[in-house]
Amino acid sequence: MEQGILLLHIASGLAGLFGGLLASLARKKKGLHSRAGDVFFYGMLISLISALLLNIIRFSPFLFPIALFTLYMILGGKLIFTFRSPKILEKWWRYYSFLGMLISLLMIGTAVSLFIKNLWAMAAILIVFGIIQSLMTLADWRNNPGRTPGKRIFQHINKMGGGLIAAFTAFAAVNIHFLPALMVWLMPSLIGSILIAYAIQQRKKTTRL
Repeated sequence: MEQGILLLHIASGLAGLFGGLLASLARKKKGLHSRAGDVFFYGMLISLISALLLNIIRFSPFLFPIALFTLYMILGGKLIFTFRSPKILEKWWRYYSFLGMLISLLMIGTAVSLFIKNLWAMAAILIVFGIIQSLMTLADWRNNPGRTPGKRIFQHINKMGGGLIAAFTAFAAVNIHFLPALMVWLMPSLIGSILIAYAIQQRKKTTRL
């Protein structure tokens, strides 16, 4: 059973990564971008659910926070354009922010239990992710896209881009062993953050706020 879940995790994750890369390169309009974005979202969703199932079978302080963090990001990116009505989006975004708070509490709570068991390194990883998740959730609560519909495209880019960064980080950490671990962990975020900032800046030039 574990082997089957692992194969599903790998296959859907690779499909999601390919879809995300294609969506980021395609012209931002209905068509290839939307279809590739759906491949990214559903591929990553299946991969993340299977990752959480694997985590139940065998706990991993690396797999657990990355899976929850990526899940939160892609759900936010999808939610922004699922509801066109600002009022409906505002309501669902509150639920989404509440989910983010639960995820951060789960991370920190798990970290505390690991500290009690003297698993310091594992606990430290979860504490860092828990703090990042908490800060991000607070920002999402304050910047509800339902209240600023003209700016929702920028949050979509940020969320989906962040999810793609997290997915590439997980892929790199598992498969790239010839580079220093710190570089493998940080390079996707560094490069991805620059590209997201550039994409948002370019979009602002053609978007009326």
